Amino acid sequence: MTQLTRKEIESIENKLRERQQDLLEEVRDELDERENQSFAAMMGNDPGDNCDFSLADLLADLNIVRVDRQINELREIERKLVQIKEGSANQCIDCGKEIGLQRLLAYPIAMRCVSCQERHEQMYAHEGHPSL
Repeated sequence: MTQLTRKEIESIENKLRERQQDLLEEVRDELDERENQSFAAMMGNDPGDNCDFSLADLLADLNIVRVDRQINELREIERKLVQIKEGSANQCIDCGKEIGLQRLLAYPIAMRCVSCQERHEQMYAHEGHPSL
């Protein structure tokens, strides 16, 4: 397996840290916005109608989903940073083969090589999607 150079590792790590900061700001903004919406709703004199409440619930749910997705990505970044510290940033977690520099530069949180990722997506594509 080809070892990444210090410069390549630093480039990947910098991308991860930049994305981490962006996500933290996005989460803070989402939570601040939600707090402001709740405060505005409590202070409002117009009780609104059922459609207003339904729309407010929908928007709140969308914000929660967005924050959840951002937090999951933050966890993936943390896992990748641990891999970098351990010296295994370029190693697929499934087969142990090389992930590849180009893949890591394009998608720094990649934990699998392309073939293992494709296999993973095929096996777990249905998760999180209800089927009727």
